[in-house]
Amino acid sequence: MKLISAITCTTAAFGAALLLPAVASATDVHCVSDGGTDVTVIDGSTACRAAAETHGRAWAVGYDGVGYAHASLGAAALGIGAAGGVGASDGVGGIPIALGYGTDAIALTSIAAPTTDSETDQPSPRTPLFAVSIALDGSRAQVTTADNTVVCLGTAALAWHSATGATCLTTPFGRWQTPRSELG
Repeated sequence: MKLISAITCTTAAFGAALLLPAVASATDVHCVSDGGTDVTVIDGSTACRAAAETHGRAWAVGYDGVGYAHASLGAAALGIGAAGGVGASDGVGGIPIALGYGTDAIALTSIAAPTTDSETDQPSPRTPLFAVSIALDGSRAQVTTADNTVVCLGTAALAWHSATGATCLTTPFGRWQTPRSELG
């Protein structure tokens, strides 16, 4: 009888842990900006900042980390920092995404695709430039269009630039990188 009681109590405890909502211990902050606004939220060591110029949209999130996003000329920027990481994206046109997850992880994405209609000064419709950098647990990832490069350092990083096809990846088993190609 004691064995059946122990099994029943254990099953009930595991079931309750899975079904009932848990109290989250992570601090999270969210920042959204568009139409020329600048939003900053700081809660202890967790923070986010989203800044957008007239034609941009920026989203930044910090989950026990720091997220930063800046968007202009029609850019849609996303920066996420989690578990002690930093994700910072900056875009002049296009879609820059940066995710830093884990202690001392830093992901930076900076793209520039200044395309405007000279008559209306509005962003011109065209396939958007897209770039992603992801860094985990002390690694570094960066995409920049200033010199058309991607950089991956550490043991868990990924960076990709859509216009050039430049890509790099680091894992505990090695580092891979595509040859650098020019925008053209």
